[in-house]
Amino acid sequence: MRERSRPNATNARGPSARRAIGDVQRSCPLLCRSSVLDEILDYSGRDQRRERGGFLVGQKISGDQPRVEIRHFVPAIETISQAARMQFTHETWARLNREMASQFPDECVVGWHHTHPGLGVFLSAYDEFIHRHFFSQPWQVAMVVDPRAMEFGFFQWNGEGSLVDVGFVLY
Repeated sequence: MRERSRPNATNARGPSARRAIGDVQRSCPLLCRSSVLDEILDYSGRDQRRERGGFLVGQKISGDQPRVEIRHFVPAIETISQAARMQFTHETWARLNREMASQFPDECVVGWHHTHPGLGVFLSAYDEFIHRHFFSQPWQVAMVVDPRAMEFGFFQWNGEGSLVDVGFVLY
């Protein structure tokens, strides 16, 4: 799902309001806090010359209604970044592990984020490699933001080994 305009989280109908964006009829629907989406979009727009990235932190909730909740965003620090490529380094992963232990000990990494400034919302072959090797759980997600067009999308495994564009619930 590509959202063309930035949702205004503060104007949602109250703090518990939920808004489905795109097709969320999946076995493990995705929910994202509106404040986290705002934070990701702000971060994404700060450098429109090269790719930026980060990590989506939250919970995979099992039970009668399994779902993935994105509750926090951790910017990726010490990456190698170019106009059309971003690479996580050993330092990036080490910093993430320290931050998870100190700030989010009861949460997990539910996915990752990166930008495609001026290139659109899609997963390149390299992006799919990253997702396949570091975010391989069926419920983990990839988020791509084109900060120039202010478009974004989430991608998740479809059960057939492919990553597909998925909808989400904004809350």
